[in-house]
Amino acid sequence: MGDYGGYRGNGGDPRVRKLKMPVFEGEDGHGWIYKVERYFAVNGLIEEEKLTAVGMCLEGKALAWYQWCDRREPIRSWREFKDCLLEHFRADDGGDFYEQFFALTQEGTVADYRDKLEYLASRLDHISESVLEGNFMKGMKPEIRTAVRVFEPRNLGKAMELAQLVED
Repeated sequence: MGDYGGYRGNGGDPRVRKLKMPVFEGEDGHGWIYKVERYFAVNGLIEEEKLTAVGMCLEGKALAWYQWCDRREPIRSWREFKDCLLEHFRADDGGDFYEQFFALTQEGTVADYRDKLEYLASRLDHISESVLEGNFMKGMKPEIRTAVRVFEPRNLGKAMELAQLVED
């Protein structure tokens, strides 16, 4: 099938957009991996194609790192690439994501605190809803935490909503 004004025929379906593979320059490896794995799924890339595709969407220090690795000891799989990338481009913000998550406390607004908690939690595997909620409550400013507890929120979403209302 041909190109239909920015759309490609995916099995004859012109409604499926042609997506661009996200570029990685060395910032937020977890976020980039999340997006690129969706790109792989949408475009039906098989394991053997993933590493080749990844080499074309690296820029700057990420491209230099990959070229250096590839010349010295080639990376042989997407899984190995992900592990190496996350290790090399790890942000040093006071420990791994678990340490940062459990040490998190509200310093600014509820919205800022919630954003940071969501960012860290999105990088953690297999963490229960009750742990998420408990850590959110633990880290809030004491006066906000006390007010939120009075309302006995039934879940994390409700606790976040109440915290915002209390602050407002």
